[in-house]
Amino acid sequence: MQSSSDQQDLVELLNAHITATLAQLPPEERPLWSYTDPELLTEAARAQHAVDASRAHYLQVVAEAEKREATRRLTSLSTANWLVDNTTHSPRAAREDVRLAMGLARTPLVADALAAGRVSAEQAGAILNGLRRLPEDFDDTQRTAVVGQLVGFAASFDPSHLSRLVNRAIEVVAPEVAEEADQKAVERLDAQQRRDRYVTWRQDPDGAWVVRGKLPTVQGQQLVNLLGSISAKHRATVLLAGGQIERSQAAADALGMIVDHYLSCGRAPVFGADRPRVTVTIDYDVLVGKLGTATLLDNDIQLTAQQARRLACDAEILPVVLGGKSVALDVGRSRRLFAGKLRQAIITRDRGCVFPGCDRPPAECEAHHRKPWWAGGKTRLKDGVLLCGYHHHQVEPDPNKPPDAQWLIRLDPKGWSEFSPPLQPGQTVRVWKQHARFRR
Repeated sequence: MQSSSDQQDLVELLNAHITATLAQLPPEERPLWSYTDPELLTEAARAQHAVDASRAHYLQVVAEAEKREATRRLTSLSTANWLVDNTTHSPRAAREDVRLAMGLARTPLVADALAAGRVSAEQAGAILNGLRRLPEDFDDTQRTAVVGQLVGFAASFDPSHLSRLVNRAIEVVAPEVAEEADQKAVERLDAQQRRDRYVTWRQDPDGAWVVRGKLPTVQGQQLVNLLGSISAKHRATVLLAGGQIERSQAAADALGMIVDHYLSCGRAPVFGADRPRVTVTIDYDVLVGKLGTATLLDNDIQLTAQQARRLACDAEILPVVLGGKSVALDVGRSRRLFAGKLRQAIITRDRGCVFPGCDRPPAECEAHHRKPWWAGGKTRLKDGVLLCGYHHHQVEPDPNKPPDAQWLIRLDPKGWSEFSPPLQPGQTVRVWKQHARFRR
């Protein structure tokens, strides 16, 4: 039997042998536990550079796909929506990747720096954002010099600072115009904010309103300060009374208080008009499949029969179906619309556009009849599916085309939609695909 000291000597010998063997291997083939601390940090930096290089290649591929419109031609999806459906991207991340990819395609110097590991993807995005502040009269040489300066700054500054260093880069490249350029940049930013201002609103199926907007800096700050002051006082009052209220709820209440105050002043403009309504006239024969057009009664604008059929599915229109000598046969049918509790049931089941890869929410979708309403389709839960306007147009049946040349929709045993694109030349078997939310 070996003594304790002999066993210890054997362990040390084996350890020395293992260490010597591992030392002969390339670092990437060694287990991480064998790294010294300096080696571990070096490997971390190397791995990060590899990630950046791989991401640079990915963004180049995305840019090329976007320029070719490859995903639209093959799948009827935008590049961003295709990424959502075929990768782990969120809709927001996919859209940001497409924007960054196209920006890099227009700025090769930044793209090369990303591929070489001199800037990260976040830094590249910050540089591209900063370049929007360059003077409009900068020529290509000056622009390239500024880009070079910003790429150089990337070694010392994080993304949040890089986009704000454009003025410093201008001072290096063209010091004689730096102050004027700064003033013009502020003026351009203000003008851009005024052009980009908007407020939109839409109503959820439950009747609540969703309001979104973008305001110029000063206007926005005024609104934020006003909302903050009113909501803070309101929230304090509720909490002192023993109630519960979130900050966002208090802010919503504050906005309502501002509206109430304005209306109570008696200065709000009043326009005595009924709710606007769009009226579409279409001949019955055209509706059910013959060639022809429909007309918007308000302004005599012509629509295709296909557009009218799609609108008749679920839209805020009043369809007037005409017979011989333009006699009105049908002035709309309430039962043609998926409304109220029926629409809510469809929303609960589908949770948004059901076309594979699409990320449009329920409020931006129409309820589509799998068998068209104009062809006798019934307005019931199993025959209705949520589709955004774009994909509704894609799949709406055309009575003048054979079934093999059109999209088909069916329901799986769980009641979820499956889609099959038109058959390609030589193809005889339908391929069916579901939205990813039903495959998880």
